[in-house]
Amino acid sequence: MPLDSRIKKLLESGFIIPIGKASVDEVRKIFRQLASAAPKVEVGKVEDIKIPGSETNINARVYFPKANGPYGVLVYFHGGGFVIGDVESYDPLCRAITNACNCVVVSVDYRLAPEYKFPSAVIDAFDATNWVYNNLEKFNGKMGVAVAGDSAGGNLAAVVALLSKGKINLKYQILIYPAVGFDNVSRSMIEYSDGFFLTREHIEWFGSQYLRSPADLLDFRFSPIIAQDLSGLPPALIITAEYDPLRDQGEAYGNKLLQAGVPVTSVRFNNVIHGFLSFFPLIEQGRDAIGLIGSILRRVFYEKI
Repeated sequence: MPLDSRIKKLLESGFIIPIGKASVDEVRKIFRQLASAAPKVEVGKVEDIKIPGSETNINARVYFPKANGPYGVLVYFHGGGFVIGDVESYDPLCRAITNACNCVVVSVDYRLAPEYKFPSAVIDAFDATNWVYNNLEKFNGKMGVAVAGDSAGGNLAAVVALLSKGKINLKYQILIYPAVGFDNVSRSMIEYSDGFFLTREHIEWFGSQYLRSPADLLDFRFSPIIAQDLSGLPPALIITAEYDPLRDQGEAYGNKLLQAGVPVTSVRFNNVIHGFLSFFPLIEQGRDAIGLIGSILRRVFYEKI
């Protein structure tokens, strides 16, 4: 289907983040300015906390809905190639998700590369989820825990689900245009490698910042799609975008989960590019995706199935 006219206009306007062309600090600053400029809807309450991790104290921002609890709790991992992004950048999106899901959202400020290489982000993501699971009373979170993330954060959510088997009873995982392994040959990676916001060059640069060596590509904590046993994982919603180089790997991961007996809902949003949820103030596809996440998690947390 043709690219959404509003997104096409945005891309043609020269809208670009100079990934790999400017210093890491400058790229982070530009990304934060762009992402945090979106409207911030009102929620019940927002708190910044520190989570004690195994290697460091992890900053997190907690969003409470306006309705009274008890609540389900969604642990959210932001995108940004493991290099950029933070809780401030994702404040508008996490507020919108909080209201859509009517649940508590814990947005995790995991350590970033290149200062902290793989698997630092994985360790922080699991530690944060484990702490939330063991401290649900702090959130009136009697309705359970789910994980979610977009792009690099989708990778972390998928990996946390794997690491949680037998340790944390996750109710659901939401993987939004996730990176789930090394891909150089898929149709989407070839067709949309340039000109659609996220490029192959960006992906390679993010990988060079995050990974210690090429050997990390074969670690399931970076490439969950090569994990030997995907059975017993929580049900999944996988959201992909038509004009996204990561589209095919996300959908392939959904198929592998299905083959392992995991219930999967896989939804491809046409006309849009990688990162489209963050454009929710501009395009209805972003709002529709947030609404889909909300409807599923409200059912998971609050309805008897």
